[in-house]
Amino acid sequence: MLQPMATTDRGRPSKRMCAGCGQRTEREALVRLVVGDHPPFVAVDLGRRLAGRGVSVHVARNCIRAALRRGALARALRGRGDVEPEAIEKMLVEQLERRVAGLAAAAQRARSVEVGTEAVRDALRAGRGQLLILAHDSRGRGDELARAATARGCATATWGTKASLGAPFARSELGVLLLTDRGIARAVFDCLSQIEALSEDG
Repeated sequence: MLQPMATTDRGRPSKRMCAGCGQRTEREALVRLVVGDHPPFVAVDLGRRLAGRGVSVHVARNCIRAALRRGALARALRGRGDVEPEAIEKMLVEQLERRVAGLAAAAQRARSVEVGTEAVRDALRAGRGQLLILAHDSRGRGDELARAATARGCATATWGTKASLGAPFARSELGVLLLTDRGIARAVFDCLSQIEALSEDG
């Protein structure tokens, strides 16, 4: 469950059309899918760096599936083979999770993260929290930390396991971490929001 981050003005947004629902929206709300000549025929291009014909879609199951049934992605795929929407969704979730891990490692290098219950509690008391992340299988004082974070205007998220949360920090397990850099926290929050959207919508 995600508790939202405050929004900030980002200047004039660049807009794209979703190949699934046809709505024009900010580019940051969409993901680029690139069509290739070889299996799996569609690649997820989170960084928007891959060459080739690409289309943008909302990070939502209904939009990904509609883009495969009709529109630019379906036309680009014609004659190249069948692509299952579940395969694209799985690929997308995996890339988003790798991005979260990379951002967590970047936060560690920048000394913009606190790990473990005591360090997180102290940082929250000092008003330095931007995003609190609890592992799904964490025990102990997670609820208390989440309440403290919310009371101080810090966003919260539950994601991954203690093993996956600990991996970027070379720990076998980690139940809680706190991101203190706003930019990194925003990027992680956006990724987690997209993962949650893929897991919840029908």
